[in-house]
Amino acid sequence: MIKKILAAGALAASAAFLVPQASAQTFSPSGPFTLANIGTITVSKGITLSCGLTGGGSVSGGAATVTSINLTGGLCGSVLFTGTPYTVTSGSLTSITLNGVTVTAITGNCAGTLTGAYNQSTGVITFTNATIPSTSGGSPCRVTGRVQISPTVTFTIP
Repeated sequence: MIKKILAAGALAASAAFLVPQASAQTFSPSGPFTLANIGTITVSKGITLSCGLTGGGSVSGGAATVTSINLTGGLCGSVLFTGTPYTVTSGSLTSITLNGVTVTAITGNCAGTLTGAYNQSTGVITFTNATIPSTSGGSPCRVTGRVQISPTVTFTIP
């Protein structure tokens, strides 16, 4: 019995070394940043809207959060990004993900992650048909367009 317990413990310990360990990225510089669209941002969930985008967030202790996203122009103001702050993470040096995004729209709601390509030298996020899953049935929420982060935020992945 003890041999089985020790063998199981050894197997579990060796398996832990086979699983890649998640590592947190470190964002900089510390302080607030703003978000602004470059050109038009297209959002859709059943209907497609062309919008402006403003928002902001901050970097503190090496972690980044987005504290607001607002869409402007026509019906765009009826699409609300709620439940902030959204934690910002990345699995590579060329992408960025907003986690815990909640969208409330006149055609339904969505919740999940929003991922785009990120250029660390220019501070531009490019969303290309980025999808947030629907929570109310029907089509997911989709975002296409470019967003400028100012000042440019960079990060490293250990």
